[in-house]
Amino acid sequence: MTSDELDRKIIEIKKRGLNNFVENELISDLRREYYVKAIEKKVHHLSSRFRGNVLYLNRLHKENCSAQKIKEFMGLDMPNDFNKILYEEANLYSLRQAIMAAEFFGLPVELLLFNDLEANGDTLKKEYPALFRQSRS
Repeated sequence: MTSDELDRKIIEIKKRGLNNFVENELISDLRREYYVKAIEKKVHHLSSRFRGNVLYLNRLHKENCSAQKIKEFMGLDMPNDFNKILYEEANLYSLRQAIMAAEFFGLPVELLLFNDLEANGDTLKKEYPALFRQSRS
């Protein structure tokens, strides 16, 4: 549902001339449905971008970023659910997960979430040359 459709449905509810309490409940339910779907869509998009970028960096650096690797390399406990994000297409449920993966690769978390590293590699190589070396060490 788009915001225009939401507005149209709200207007339709108001045109019914219902009791204010009933009207407010219906509008509240409609808004809840709209925002839950909108947020889920954004979470899914960011999770997909994150997943693609981490898998690309794994290929590039011959790494296997995983909950176990993060624990070994950084000494931080990462829930095993993290592996589901990378390999089973689950959604990110915590910004902390993205930050830990970014630290694992030594780059800003914004790059993992908001850029397509593979598609924008040539541009990003200038700003982050170490990121695109074949080995992190």
